[in-house]
This record gives sequence, structure tokens and C-alpha cells, in this order.
Amino acid sequence: MKRNLVMLVDDEIDIIALFTEVLKMNGINARPFTNPEEALKDFEQNHASYNLVISDIRMTPISGVEFIKRLREIDSSIKVILMTAFEIEGNQLREIHTDEFFNKPIKMNDLVQIVKKYVS
Repeated sequence: MKRNLVMLVDDEIDIIALFTEVLKMNGINARPFTNPEEALKDFEQNHASYNLVISDIRMTPISGVEFIKRLREIDSSIKVILMTAFEIEGNQLREIHTDEFFNKPIKMNDLVQIVKKYVS
């Protein structure tokens, strides 16, 4: 089975809808989630289909940092991009290894270019 799915996780539905649409327009298959716990359940069942996870840091009921830690327990090789609209502490990011990080808002062309580095 080919890993060709991108998981998008953000509790802001407008951002998820925009990112999903832009990625699909660029031929990238994205699966959106607004609840990180639902995303975790899906990842447990389908992790072999995913090659990239893009997650917000500030979410409820679990943070993006906790979400990524749990993902890595399921599949340590998954590529991860974290995003935030807020200032974050450097040590928060050191807790987990991320492949990429960006601040929101992001230009859609930049988003596509970052994702294409991991999805080919």
C-alpha cells in the first residue's frame, strides 16, 4: 500500500477547509480533522496510508504536542509539520521532533511547496 495521504489537524474549521481545498487543487490527497482525538483514532487504523501529518499546536481536548507524541507511539517514521498562529517557547518544540514548522497565516503557495517536499 502506498503512503500518499496527508492528515490535516486543526480545530479551526475554516483553516482546515482552506488547506484541504488548496492541497486537493494541487493533486495532494488530504484528510481533514478538527478534533485531534478523532484524528488519532483514524491514524491508529490507517497509519500505513499516511506519509505526512500537519497539525496545529494549540488545540483541544489535547495539544498538538501531545497529539504528535501519541502519533509517534503508533508510527515513529511519520513525517510531521507543526503550525501555529501564536508565539511558542522553543523548548515546547524540542519536546518532539518535527520535520517542518510554520506560522499561520501562511501563503498557500508556500504551504503547497512545503507539503510537496514530503509528498511526491
